[in-house]
Amino acid sequence: MIEIYTVDAFTDEIFKGNPAAVCTSFRDVPSTTDLDGLFQKIAAEMNLSETAFITQAKNSPSNKRYFIQWFSPTNEVNICGHATLATAHILFERILNDSLATELIFETKYVGELKVGKSTKQGQLELNFPMGDPQPIEFDKQILDQLKSKLNISTQEILATQFCKRTKYLLVHLSSLDDNIKAQGTLTEIDFGENINPFICGTIVTSTSTTSDFVSRFFAPWLGVLEDPVCGSAHTVLAVYWSRILNNKSILHAYQKSSRGGYVDCELDEINQRVLLRGSAIIVLHGQLFLQQDQLDFLKKINKSC
Repeated sequence: MIEIYTVDAFTDEIFKGNPAAVCTSFRDVPSTTDLDGLFQKIAAEMNLSETAFITQAKNSPSNKRYFIQWFSPTNEVNICGHATLATAHILFERILNDSLATELIFETKYVGELKVGKSTKQGQLELNFPMGDPQPIEFDKQILDQLKSKLNISTQEILATQFCKRTKYLLVHLSSLDDNIKAQGTLTEIDFGENINPFICGTIVTSTSTTSDFVSRFFAPWLGVLEDPVCGSAHTVLAVYWSRILNNKSILHAYQKSSRGGYVDCELDEINQRVLLRGSAIIVLHGQLFLQQDQLDFLKKINKSC
């Protein structure tokens, strides 16, 4: 049996924020790519934007250090904020509840070490993530028209377009953000050109707000996720973009304006090129996934070989 949690991240209310599945059953199993196929099947079964898996850390294994992976329903992703927040919440609340630990370290395949600590604000955790570096990119009218059509952008004006190579996210700054914006799966068919086409995996739309520093939406049909309700990694790009616009403001309050909605507090650490993302999380579901005998035999084989 595999233990699975569902956690709503970047919110303190159930049915808000971004739901992530978290699997903790492999935390004492040494990290190996042999598990990736099983992880992908479990993620497809959970059918949430991301499912996070933790295994034993490769460097100095301990109950405060783990190896983390994230899978969408269709493929493994390089980094995921809300599923990392959800995983840390489970570890602090359910696994290490008798521990005095205040910080966790996650080793990753692609982005180095990620730290998650308890925030000074009650109930919040703080993610320490690599800083995005969005840069201006220009498109001709034909591409912009396609983009507006496939996102159902009607009267809103596109004020700027930028691309972040590290996250592979396209950022589109709009004059306003309304509820009519909705991505089509055919967003993936737009030919953005050879500098973006092989790399793009998500599109952020953003605008100013009267209640926060900025609002956004995030669409990733390239990853099998039409809309991600609250995307932490997108805010590593958004925080940098809006800081530049808002006179290098280093602490920003953001709201992702999806149907579920969620809040992300961002702080730029320019010296270390990091973005601190703060948010809450709440457990919604705790259950067990039953594997078939051949899959159980496969896990036993891996455990023996490690």
